[in-house]
Amino acid sequence: MELEAGEKITHRHKPAFVYSIEGMHDLMAAGTNRVREGQALSVRSEIEHSHRASFGPTVFWETRLDRPGSTPAGFEAETVFESPVLEDIPENLLVVFIPVEIPPGGETSVHSHPGPEFIYQMSGGIDYQNDIIGVRKMVAGDVEGLPPLTAVQKRNPSDEQAVFLSWFLVDTEKDFASPAAFRDAGLGQNLALLENGASVAGVSSNFGSGGNDSAFGAANALDGDPATEWSSASDGDAAWIDVELAAMTNVTSVGFWTRTMGDTAQVNSFQVTTGQGETYGPFTVDDGTTIYRFETQFTARRLQFELLDTSGGNTGALEIEVYGEVAR
Repeated sequence: MELEAGEKITHRHKPAFVYSIEGMHDLMAAGTNRVREGQALSVRSEIEHSHRASFGPTVFWETRLDRPGSTPAGFEAETVFESPVLEDIPENLLVVFIPVEIPPGGETSVHSHPGPEFIYQMSGGIDYQNDIIGVRKMVAGDVEGLPPLTAVQKRNPSDEQAVFLSWFLVDTEKDFASPAAFRDAGLGQNLALLENGASVAGVSSNFGSGGNDSAFGAANALDGDPATEWSSASDGDAAWIDVELAAMTNVTSVGFWTRTMGDTAQVNSFQVTTGQGETYGPFTVDDGTTIYRFETQFTARRLQFELLDTSGGNTGALEIEVYGEVAR
């Protein structure tokens, strides 16, 4: 949100964190608190409060814990990011919001948290690794999330400071962070990644009639980032996506991470049909908290992932994976 000098807005909403990007302003609820640049304050649920630019122009984020699509109305605000629906939220909930700085050459320990984590890269770049997606490079503006009890580490291989913001929903009856170790998946490279030469050869639809590179476009299922997702336009059981690999491949396993909107959009099973017309599956997906991988044995370059049983609605995927070796 951006306020001109002297401007004031008043509203109420679900619990949120206010983080000042530029300048400072007054946050007024039961009392008045000054939010300085680079600082944050929390706002309790459904408490009427005001933001006033008492000291000149200001730009700030208001990060809400709310249902998808709950963009504020009645004044000008830009949606910077919207996370996937958070799963496995602890019953004894503590919400934590912190900026984290990693110095050049520094790294965090390998650890896990007793609740979901969501991060936004503010500046610099890090090598982000978790037990679900492996390693990806994150630069300013990138987002990433992971479910509870998942091993994770952030490393800064550059000669510049790296800063990211972290949101945690953790169980107060458990340690905030516990030592962990990465599993050796032994899968090799995910050949369905765009950066490995894969592409979207076709799709049943994209939400909002957007292109494959749109906010909910099919390319999001091949970007290695579970904070983005492909959503169909209410295709339900009829949703499908065609993945073209860089070369003919002996496919040894495939992976699928369903998107979910709670009561709808959950994929329960899917099948894979090759460009030669051979069909494999069905493969069963238990829930939307992680990616599910399945061993296979076939050779193909084009794979159509076809949804079979779903809870209907805007079905799709956070991530799709293909592993194997190039056919000789």
